[in-house]
Amino acid sequence: MSMRRTILLSTLLLAAAVAASVPGFVYWPQSGWAGWNTKIAGQMKEQNKNVVGVDLDKFGNHWSSISRRNGDGVAEAHEKVTDVFIAERGEATLRVGGTVKTPRTVSEGEIRGEVIEGGQQVTLRPGDIVRIPAGMPHQMLVKKEFLYFVTKVQETGSQDPKGFGYWSKSDLAAWGPKLKAKLSGKNVATEQLANWGTHSLMLVYRTGDGEAEVHEKQVDYFWIQSGETTVAVGGKAVNPRTTGPGEIRGSGIDGGEKTAMRPGDLAHIPPNTPHQALTKGDLLYAVIKVTQ
Repeated sequence: MSMRRTILLSTLLLAAAVAASVPGFVYWPQSGWAGWNTKIAGQMKEQNKNVVGVDLDKFGNHWSSISRRNGDGVAEAHEKVTDVFIAERGEATLRVGGTVKTPRTVSEGEIRGEVIEGGQQVTLRPGDIVRIPAGMPHQMLVKKEFLYFVTKVQETGSQDPKGFGYWSKSDLAAWGPKLKAKLSGKNVATEQLANWGTHSLMLVYRTGDGEAEVHEKQVDYFWIQSGETTVAVGGKAVNPRTTGPGEIRGSGIDGGEKTAMRPGDLAHIPPNTPHQALTKGDLLYAVIKVTQ
């Protein structure tokens, strides 16, 4: 193993190990994806496959993984599982909708087929995010290589196909000036991009420290778009107050741990866990919320 590969993998493993002191909190630095890309590429060569996925963590009704492809995938449909993809490296064409040609059931609720007939397609590049509702056929077409982060959400059944969502990196970045204009003397502005019931996607723009927050039944995935922040997680909320059903706010956090986050970094914050975004400059980040 090369020294460069060793350093990259060690960086990723060290970051995950540090985060493990708060149960359910996981931090995936942008710098670590290069290590995963190299590691999975080696597995693909050894196994003679054009796709390999690695499970990262499972959190009850949702779980995360990292996958790499260097060729076209088959058509797929997950009857009770929604996919959220975040593109990390390379490029892919994603076909969604339509119907699966020559479908076959490979396991309970899992359909595979040759190709998709009809539907639409989008191009995925680093920094793009896409949401594929449960039951919607989809197929990944890759000419060279594509690495992507996946969060899967367990559903009770198929979702409305209109719930398909795609946001490019530039789409997300364009919200920065819009949200900054909405501050109106405050240090935070938000925009909910979509709400699918069991999970949602929103953007947050900050120019200063946020309050401590606790969501009793809701998970937050923080995905940094621009700027830098330190996320405090764990411990106890100081001066807690209830602001809504299952929602608590506080003036700060006593104890816990702090993790520095930069553009491209991801973090999973479990439910009922105090957390606070600390920042002194402009910060734009996406939040994927999952209800448990």
